[in-house]
Amino acid sequence: MLLFWLEFAGIFLGLIVSAEFLAKGSEELEKKWGQGIVGGILLGFLTALPETIFVIIASITGNFDIALGSAIGGNVLLFTVGLGIVGVAYWLKWRENIIISTEYDIENKFLLISTIAMVLVLFYGKLNIISGTLLISIYAYYLYYRIIKRKKVDKSEKISMKKPLVLMTIGGVLLVILSHPFIEYIHVIAEALHVPAIWLSLVISPIAGELEEKISSIRLVQMSKTGGSLSILSFVGSKIENATVLLGIIGFFTDYSLYSALPEYIAAIVANIIALYFLFDKKLGLLESIILFGLYVIIIGLSFIT
Repeated sequence: MLLFWLEFAGIFLGLIVSAEFLAKGSEELEKKWGQGIVGGILLGFLTALPETIFVIIASITGNFDIALGSAIGGNVLLFTVGLGIVGVAYWLKWRENIIISTEYDIENKFLLISTIAMVLVLFYGKLNIISGTLLISIYAYYLYYRIIKRKKVDKSEKISMKKPLVLMTIGGVLLVILSHPFIEYIHVIAEALHVPAIWLSLVISPIAGELEEKISSIRLVQMSKTGGSLSILSFVGSKIENATVLLGIIGFFTDYSLYSALPEYIAAIVANIIALYFLFDKKLGLLESIILFGLYVIIIGLSFIT
């Protein structure tokens, strides 16, 4: 038993180190590439990478319910509690509201497009090669659009790329290696404590799966005033990928009826709408952050009732 807890502590420490490397690397790269590229694409891709790998493996092995849960299970948590944590942490550190970069206009646009696409796929009723191609095409266009609209930087300022890229690579590798073992350990602990199965699927697993992203966001907030905005762009960028690429991957492997996972799918759409509403004015204050915590409790409570 002692060995189990030592291994768990080691994995948890590794995730903290991963978050630190990602935060430091992204903070430096922001000066060169801007918040849109670093937050929306690079950080968004890295933080969504464990789910992406897991969705591919689950789809290959035919575990499509698990694949769907991995693809969109974190949306509710990240767009409520995740944003709330960033907002509160930022206010405690800087005593002011987060002002999100104007670059967020692109992420807001594609979050809206991906949400509309999710609704259309819901009416279509299934994930297959047709709906999967549509969803993945949206993300491909997001990458193209984000790159051509990237923020212009002062070319006279020479910034070394080697160190931040090495930091982000190490952080990304640690994240991929440690994320799923960490979730498995959390499951073992929850089952040993006789946590109900529904708590595992709706509360414990999402918290464990998104933990590193929250740690990274807190470190970004503590490092600089632009860290709050960068964190939010990474949140939205990763969830645009989850709602398009990850769902599309499932459709490429099967004809999956969404009606077998209707509550989870609708909850993800609702979470996207919450993010669109609270971030529309490109500000996130303390009161809004506290409200987001309350919304998470309400959504989870309704899930338990239904």
